[in-house]
Amino acid sequence: MQQRPTGVTVLAVAAAALGVLAILGAGAWWNASEGLAWLPRIHGGERLIALVLLTAGLSELVFAYGAWMLRPWAWTLGVVLDVIVIALALLQLGRLEYARHIVTIAIAGLTVWYLATPRARAVFGRS
Repeated sequence: MQQRPTGVTVLAVAAAALGVLAILGAGAWWNASEGLAWLPRIHGGERLIALVLLTAGLSELVFAYGAWMLRPWAWTLGVVLDVIVIALALLQLGRLEYARHIVTIAIAGLTVWYLATPRARAVFGRS
């Protein structure tokens, strides 16, 4: 088995952490639909947000596993997830918190760039 580059290790660990945080966030939003006073309410959309966060969190965990194990499919999943993140952040640019969206776009863009490098492609079995 090939040795995992440091960059791939960083991506895998970061994806695992983000996956866990998204799943915890999904739980918080799901509980918000039950009427917790300290969480914001958006008139029934809490469970939809929870399901989206759960899906994102599970996707990140799957990518983290695949990147850690250097599975070829993980490369594609990582690129697809980050392109989705970039698209969603671009759609949010018209809202407040510009800096957060710019940082999100920059990090996701750097991740896609890194995955496109010859070394990263090679460890995932991409030519």
